Amino acid sequence: MAVSIVTRSGKGSPLTHNEVDANFNNLNSGKDDTINNLPLDTVMSQSADFIPFYDTAATAVKKITPINSPFWNRTIIIKVVPDDLPTYIGNGISAFTVPPTLDGLYLSSVSGKIGAHVYTAGVTGTTDVMIHNLTDTVDMLTTPITVDAGETDSSTAATAPVVDTSNNQVSTADVIRFDIDAISTGTAANGLELRMEFKGAA
Repeated sequence: MAVSIVTRSGKGSPLTHNEVDANFNNLNSGKDDTINNLPLDTVMSQSADFIPFYDTAATAVKKITPINSPFWNRTIIIKVVPDDLPTYIGNGISAFTVPPTLDGLYLSSVSGKIGAHVYTAGVTGTTDVMIHNLTDTVDMLTTPITVDAGETDSSTAATAPVVDTSNNQVSTADVIRFDIDAISTGTAANGLELRMEFKGAA
C-alpha cells in the first residue's frame, strides 16, 4: 500500500515533531513493501523493457535493457573429443544447433569468456580450435583458441583468442561447427571441451 505522509501544505500548518518522526517511520517501513506493490507480470521484453540498477562508479541510478544485462548471458559447454581420446585435425569434429534461447545473441568478445580445455596435456606445439558458423559460412574468430603444450587450458595460453565482432551473432537453428586446426606434434592432447558465453551486445 502507499506510504502515508503528512505535508505542511496538506495540513495547512507546520508539522509537529511527532508528525515529522511519523513521516520518517512510514518511509522506512514502506520502502521494503515497494516491490510487493508492483503488478506481477510473466513476460519481459528483452529489448524494450528495463531493469533499474545503481552504478557505483557513476554514483547514479541507471537502467539497462534485459538483453544487455548479465542476467541474459548464456554459457554453452560442448564436449568435442572424449576425455580419453587424442585430439586430431579436422573440420566439424563436433557441432551444435543454436536453440531459440540464444537467438540474436552474440558470442562474447570479452576476455576470458570463451575457452578450451584438454584433459591430458599435449607435448610440443599448440592445440588450435576454430569456432565456425556453418549456416553463415563464416569463422567466428580471427585468432583461434589455443591450448599450449604442457598445459590443459586456454586460459593460460600465450595467445588469447579473438572474436570476429562482424561475424559473432547467432540465430535460431544456426549450426555452429568446431574445427581443430592444429594439434601438438609430439603427443596429441587427450580430450577437448569448449566453453562459450553468448550475450546481448557484441
